This record gives sequence, C-alpha cells and structure tokens, in this order.
Amino acid sequence: MGKIHKLSDREKELLNVLGNHPEISIKELVNYTNYKRESSVGRKLHQLREQRILDGPLYDLNYSKLCKNPLHKMFCIIETDNNQEIVIAYLKLIEPLRLVLSVLSHHKKVLVAVFYSSDDVEMKALLQLLKDNNIITDYLIRVWCSKRMVENPNFFGDYNPSLDNLLSPRDIPDMSLKCHDTCWNECDIAIIPYLRFNDTKLIEILRKEKNLHRSWTYEQVRYSREKMLKHGLIRKDYSIYPFSPDQCIRFGLFLITEDTALMQRILYNFARGARVYKEYVLCEDEGWVYCVCHPSFLKDLMRKLDQVEEIKEEEVYLIRTGSGKYHFARYPVLKYFDFDEQTLKYPYHEYREKIKQKLEND
Repeated sequence: MGKIHKLSDREKELLNVLGNHPEISIKELVNYTNYKRESSVGRKLHQLREQRILDGPLYDLNYSKLCKNPLHKMFCIIETDNNQEIVIAYLKLIEPLRLVLSVLSHHKKVLVAVFYSSDDVEMKALLQLLKDNNIITDYLIRVWCSKRMVENPNFFGDYNPSLDNLLSPRDIPDMSLKCHDTCWNECDIAIIPYLRFNDTKLIEILRKEKNLHRSWTYEQVRYSREKMLKHGLIRKDYSIYPFSPDQCIRFGLFLITEDTALMQRILYNFARGARVYKEYVLCEDEGWVYCVCHPSFLKDLMRKLDQVEEIKEEEVYLIRTGSGKYHFARYPVLKYFDFDEQTLKYPYHEYREKIKQKLEND
C-alpha cells in the first residue's frame, strides 16, 4: 500500500500508546514500548510528525466552560452557486468562524462551516442575509449539544471495519457539556488560541505574546495552562492519521435515530477499535461522525448503514483534500471576553454591517 503499511510493530505500538494516553511523558513511552532510550522515542516522534502522521500535542477547548453566558458551537452546511472562494470571503467577515471545509459533490457546491455562537438567532440572521443576497443558495444549521469525543486509530485494527456491532450495549462515556465554574484571567484567555494550534511550547507562546506587547512571565503562562487543564477548560490530545495523508480520505456523517441513548451507543461503537481516526458529537436529535480513514471504508459504508433499521436517516459528506484555497481554519476569537462578567458575546451587528458593505462594494 505504501509508507504507512511499512510501519513496524514497534512504531504502531508507539502511536497506539500516544493516542490512548496523551498525557504520557517521553520517559513513560520508553517503559510502555520496546524502545530502549528516550532519544530514540524523540527521534521517532519527530519523524512521524514530518510524515504528517502525527500532529500534536494539541489542547482541545471545552468551550462550554469558558463563559457564564451560553456559548454554542454549530455546524452550517452551506450550498452555493458561486465560486466557493467568494463565499468563504464573506464567511470570514464573521469573526467567530472557526473552520471551513469544502465538500466534494458532483451535483452542487457545498461547504461545511463551523462557528462559535453566543447568539444563535443572530448567527442564523447573518446566514439568511447571505442567502437573501444570493451569496449562498441554502444553509442548514446543527448546534452541538455534547462534548466532541476523539478516538485515535488502532494501528493493529481493521482499516475497513464491519459495522455489525453498532447496537452492542456499552458503557458510554460522559458526553455532557460542563458549565463555567472557574474565573479566567487575561493570561488564561490570551494563551488559549496557541494551545489549540500546536503552538504548545511555552517559550514560543511568550515570544509571540511579547510581539503583541503583552509581557507575561514564564511562570504565569505555565500556571495558566496547568489551571485550565486542572479545571477542564482544555484537554491535551494528539491527532493521529491512520495512514499517510495522501492515502487517506476524510468524511463527515450525520445520523438520525429515534432516541439519544441509542444514538450515543451507535456513535461510540462506530469503527471502534479500527484503524480509523474518529471524532463524534451530538447535535440536538442527530449525531455527527468525522473520520479520517482508508478509502475502502467509505466505499461500502452506505450499504452497511442501510442494513441498520434503527438508523432512520444518514447523510455523508466527502471532504475535499489537497485544496487549501477551499479550506480555512483560524484561532478562536476571544478578544470580546469580559473578565469582570466572565462572558463572551460577539458583536453580530458589526458583522452585519461589514457584510452589507462588502455586498455594496462587490
């Protein structure tokens, strides 16, 4: 198959341990694997990063604990007749835009956009404004109502797994969103964006913050990171590809069942223990699964899902790869955080005016 199939068992074991235990130290990795020296582990991790199989450590933001006011994360499935670059240019005017992915479709132009939202009504109104002015033709909003769960691949697992166990009873992990219970200070909020985008070395964070004329001490930054880990605002993780990126496909899948408990079980069991990278989340009465996998898994996926009577509806979105101009990601925008009130509210009226101004100029 290529490079990734030439991984030794020792390398596979290393990736499995790291994916399952993101808090593990280099010294502990030596004890858990067949490597004899810390330097050997360090070199191997560097090599895997260069091969773009391993990314991280990253720190996932548990956004529901960030502020006292409701803060949501939402998927927006956007259809358009325009060039996707035009649509993305308008979406970028909305500061809480987190991510845009282009969907591979032969019938219509589709984007998946992810936003933070402090006001779902206002967010919907902005998308409606774009629709009314023919920038987009339609949109569908799905709001997250659970934590984002991540499962890294099992490198000894099947890369084209069966879905026969989707309904098997399991002890499902807690997916509930937690509430704000800790006061966050300026240093805490300032370093969050770096932690999410692989800028995790504290000395690098200090240097970049100094360029922004913010002079924290090393101890302040270290304490903030430990504080956020302790109180659950951030969570350390790694993102591990099951194969080299050029051998992988990415897809998102929405599922509908009759009840939430059944949905959680299906999401948990989906490709569990396989050589598949998986994220999943509940979106009101639906479930969303995002996978990075071998192409053969997707090839027969819909037929397998159609055989599960408990799944009432499914939608699959194949994410376009190798097309950076149609993909976009940026730091969470936290400059509107009110430290006295511990709230984060975005100025949607400003985004509306910027969109109107761009419509007039274009």
